[in-house]
Amino acid sequence: MKVIAITESGCIVETFDGFAANIGDCNVQQGEYVNALIDKKVKERAALMNPTS
Repeated sequence: MKVIAITESGCIVETFDGFAANIGDCNVQQGEYVNALIDKKVKERAALMNPTS
């Protein structure tokens, strides 16, 4: 996943299928790629919040 932002609450990544998720603290820079596990429920909730995707 690509790190798209680093915030006070953690690193925001974009999955290969276009979902953004906060993975918490990470030791990388914006634009780098990381491996992280994203719960399927996170994607389901994101889809409910953004029904156009």
